[in-house]
Amino acid sequence: QSALEQLAPGSAREPDRESEAAAIPFEVVVARLPAPTPDPAVQAAALLELFRAVADSKIDGVRAALASGADPNGEMPSTPPADIVSRFRNTAIEYVIVVAKGVTPLMLGACKGDREIVELLLQHGANRSARTKRHGTTAVWLAGYFGHVEVMQLLLGVEPDSEAARTRVEIDLAEQTARIVRDEIAGDAMPISSGRRGFATPKGQFVVTDKHRQWRSTLYHASMPFFMRLSGRDFGMHAGYLPGYPASHGCIRLGHKHAQELYSQIPIGTRVVIK
Repeated sequence: QSALEQLAPGSAREPDRESEAAAIPFEVVVARLPAPTPDPAVQAAALLELFRAVADSKIDGVRAALASGADPNGEMPSTPPADIVSRFRNTAIEYVIVVAKGVTPLMLGACKGDREIVELLLQHGANRSARTKRHGTTAVWLAGYFGHVEVMQLLLGVEPDSEAARTRVEIDLAEQTARIVRDEIAGDAMPISSGRRGFATPKGQFVVTDKHRQWRSTLYHASMPFFMRLSGRDFGMHAGYLPGYPASHGCIRLGHKHAQELYSQIPIGTRVVIK
């Protein structure tokens, strides 16, 4: 063929545009199409359904809302729907959703202690570090405030067979002692000094939410080395003076050596039982 014949329509050198287009898989064609613009009204409605499902502890409803496009990091409207508020009338959760502002589905799930729902939201990309607008509180802090130990550990990333899961600290206020319990084997008792009269150390189950090798009390301006905060609250375990009786403002004081030992051996997410 001459050069002219090779470039003629239908020649071997001329691309067959129709055949080429027909050869492109349908999935590829669809993938190249511009994504449809989400309808804000539809998204807002889906988000409210997600909040309602979390409020009612209905995990199937949570799945359905997420499948319909609800944003797991969407925020409760500044004026929450009355039907959602009514579910929590005269409770601390009402304060969270009405006053705190910026509440997400994960935060609401943390308040209620619904581990399965919290886990599902995390799997769908819920941001565990998001903070409320009024006080800057996170989901793990809210779980701690309402005493949901398992949800706190989940939000802190504690794996089932991790060191934090296998370990706990037991505080006995009557004996004024602390023990590390690992794999259900208790270690030696360590002397402590808990809260004095008027500043009683709270009882219950808590989680070590943060640790600071050097810390200074913002309330009493006292040095608290090896500070291990409990459940995001205003007390924890740290090195301090041990007079032989309860003398603190609510924290659990340990001798310097024992505080250092505890600090090095227990990771964030460890359960602390105070009785």
